Parts: sequence; C-alpha cells; structure tokens
Amino acid sequence: MNSDTAEFRWSFREIRSRIRRTVFTKGLKPYFVLILIIFLFSFIGILQYNASGLINTLDMQFGRGIVQKDDILNILDYVRNTELIQSMPEFVREEIVIPVIWSILSTYSWLINLFAMNRAYMARNIGEVFVFIMLFMVLYKGITSFFKKTLAVGLNRAVMENRFQRDVKIRRILAPFGNHKFLHVIGVMCIYVIVMSLWWITIIGGIIKHYQYLCVPYLLAENPDLSWKQARNLSKKMTHGYKWKMFLLEMSYLYLLIPGFLIPLSDLFLVMPIDYTMDAEMYFTLRQRPDINRSKFIETAFDNDAYVDRVKAGEKPEDIHQEYLMPDLHIRNSSFDEADSYHITDYIAMFFIFCFIGWLWEVGLHLVKDMVFVNRGVMYGPWLPIYGAGGVCIIALLNKLKHHKLKLFICTMLLCGVIEYFTSFVIEFFNNMSYWDYHNMQLNLNGRVCLAGLIAFDIGGFLGIFIVGPLIRNLMHRLGPKKAKIVCSVLVTLFVIDMICCSVFGPNAGEGVGVPISSLLLRLLIC
Repeated sequence: MNSDTAEFRWSFREIRSRIRRTVFTKGLKPYFVLILIIFLFSFIGILQYNASGLINTLDMQFGRGIVQKDDILNILDYVRNTELIQSMPEFVREEIVIPVIWSILSTYSWLINLFAMNRAYMARNIGEVFVFIMLFMVLYKGITSFFKKTLAVGLNRAVMENRFQRDVKIRRILAPFGNHKFLHVIGVMCIYVIVMSLWWITIIGGIIKHYQYLCVPYLLAENPDLSWKQARNLSKKMTHGYKWKMFLLEMSYLYLLIPGFLIPLSDLFLVMPIDYTMDAEMYFTLRQRPDINRSKFIETAFDNDAYVDRVKAGEKPEDIHQEYLMPDLHIRNSSFDEADSYHITDYIAMFFIFCFIGWLWEVGLHLVKDMVFVNRGVMYGPWLPIYGAGGVCIIALLNKLKHHKLKLFICTMLLCGVIEYFTSFVIEFFNNMSYWDYHNMQLNLNGRVCLAGLIAFDIGGFLGIFIVGPLIRNLMHRLGPKKAKIVCSVLVTLFVIDMICCSVFGPNAGEGVGVPISSLLLRLLIC
C-alpha cells in the first residue's frame, strides 16, 4: 500500500512488532548482513556501544601511550589549585571534575610525552600544557565527530533499505556519497554536530533537539542534496507533536540495557540492530504524515510498505524487488560484481603504494604509542613489503570473487593470515628478529597473527579490491603506458638497491629512522 493513500497512525504495538520482524524474521543471512554492517562501523569507531568490551578489544587502538604517572599528577595538582576549580563544591570537584580530567590526560598521554621531552618547559608552563591538551581534545573530538557522523549516514541508508527488502547489499553504505555528494554531506553533518553540541550544553534543550532533529541523518541518507536548513525544517515538522511518543518508544526498550551489560556480544547481536532499526522505523512512520511537504522525499521505493508487512499481507518474497533512485557509488571502469582487469604496471604501482601506506601506519603507530620514530620493517626505505605483497595478492588472487562477498571475506582473512604468519616465521627464522608480537591480543596464534589484525586486513582487502585497486588502475591509465613504465622502473630499481643493501649490511634493525640509514651511509663511505 502506498503511504500517500494510507491513513497515518502511530501505534506502539505495530512499530515494535515491525522492528522485531525486520531484524529477526527475514532469515539468517539478512540478519548476519545487518550485524556485519553494524560491526564494521563499530570496529572503525563510528558507533560507540558497550558490546561487552569485545569491539574495543578488537579495535587496535593506540591513543594511550606510556607516560609517567607523576606528570599527570602534577597537571592535576595545578588544575585542582586553580581558582575556578577551588570555587566548586568539594564533591563536584573531587568526584566529577578531577576524574574526568584524569581520564582525558590518560587518553592523550602521548601529548604529555611530547611536552615531557623538554622538562624545563613543562615545569615552567604546566598550565599552558594543560590548556593545549584540552584544546587538542576538543579539536580532535570535533573533527572525528564530523567524520563519523558523516559516514554514519551510509549506515542509515543500509538500515533504511533493510526495511524494504530481504537482502540489503553491504555496498549500499557508500551510496549516499556518490556523484560528488561526500563534501556536501560533510558540510551538513558538521552543522548538525555543532548545533547539537551547543544544545546539549543546556541538557534539557539537547534532549528535545535530539528528537526534533533525529530525522536529519535519515533525510540526508534519502536525499543527499538537502541543505542543513531544509533537513532541519523538515525534521522539525515530521517530529512535531511526536517527540514524547518517540521518547516513550525508546524507553520501552530500556530493558535491553541489562543483557547489554551482562551478556557478551548481546550489544552487537541484539541491542544495536534493534536500536538502529527503531530509529529508521520512527523515520518512516513520521514520513507518512499527510501534513508535511513531501517534495523532498525522492525515493518512491520508500513509499511502499515494509518487507515484513508485504509478506504478512500475502506477497511472495521472491516477487518483492526494490528499485532505488540513488545508485551505487561508482568508480569509473569498475563494477561491484565483476572482476577488474589489471596490467603489470598496475600491480607494481599497487605494491609500492600499499608498501608506503603500511610504512606510514607502522611508523605513526610507534611514534604515537612509544614516542620513538622507528623505521619499521626489514628494509631501509619507506616501504613494508608485507603490506605490498599482501595487497597485491589479495587483488590478484581474489578479485575474481567480487560477485560472492562472503567467500571473498573468508578467503581474504585466510590469505592475510597465511601471509602474515609465514612472513613472521621466515623473518624470525633467518634474522632472529620479531617485528610484531600479538601475544597480548585476544585470539592470537603463536603471537604471529590475531583476530583484530585479520579483521583490519579484511576491511583493507575489501577497500583494495573494490575501491583502491580500481582507482590506482585509473591513475596509471591516465599517466599513459610510457610514463607508467618509467615510474615503475624507477621504483623497482630503488627497491632492488635496498634489497642489495640489506643482504650486504644486514636487515634494518628498527632502531629508529635515520640511525640505520646514517650507519649505512657511513659504511658506504668507508668502503
């Protein structure tokens, strides 16, 4: 039934029933696809839920560095003795403010490490150090919040489509950002985050605006061309008179907090699917209001009844097909379901790009974590062959599985695991060195591979096959065959020279960027 002709009604029983059936009754595959989408967004930090600590365990965070406890205590003493803090009631100061500041300083302890390199400066300007850390925290949280809220629009799109069909494609999380819409969506969501942050300062106003603007991300997921003013005004009209009912609907699921805290994985498999499906269901219920301007609702497929309602009404599941106005994110000369063709120069370019990205990641990781500028890897140049070899192997061997996403996911994880384990074994056997150790990670195999790393590699493999690989190929084709061959020849020559140096002087020991290279140059001059 088309919503234009349906009578608008808000029924708690019907909405809750539809949420339950949408999440749990369409079959195992749709359910696990929804779980996988939510997990991916949780893994990269866009969703923040309890998940009984599992997602945070899997997430390879590196924000906390090694810091002297006395440094934090000195900053806390300074803050505690300021006039503003002293004017607060003792309970507020000692039980709320100081613990919050302690948490912030612990989280950004690597910044304290930077200042602690100059002890005299830190002793003279401890207040300036504290202010800088707080400003950095606000700036960092603001930027990451904008980015995460923007990407969450893609999650909203997948959950919305999950309401109207049995199987939603994972690639639909990228659909709202096609046709150069990404920067526009970022702009609108930036305003959304700023406005909501200011309203939350008043607490009561934040609660009201949370419901009043709840439809904004979903409106953008349906129509990315909407401006902030258009999305805001339409969301206000949609929720007018229903904010209390929206609140009561959320409160009716309050009992889910119990298993969320007590039962491992219940957040991921129960709470989050219901939560996001509930928000989408509220959006589509309010979308049926006859007293609002419907010109901004561009997806006619969203005017249909939910998939579970159509099946309940007697329609056959195989006869329910949805066509959406918003196309998939498209990369020129590539498809989400057909294997791409590559030339040898494309693979060479991929190898070195992945090597360099891996090198930047490893160097940055140790710089933030241990405050040591370490030249990671067995070679002297800015490349880590394991990343390049892994990326190229994934694309070359698994590209043909683009049409079968589950097989691709499993095979990518297995291939990455074999490459990482074998590389670790070979390096340790021949060089008596261990360049990574996952013994402190859960679900590891002899410290050489771990589940968190394999999932990260899996995500990277999907990005490589569906996005990065085709983009690199298009870039090499834009250079032309002659220039592409010259670039590849230069890179291969430099790599071979590096290999010769490693065989003559021994592999890089990872003692720090510049140290092995300086020693190498000294040996060359002596020779």
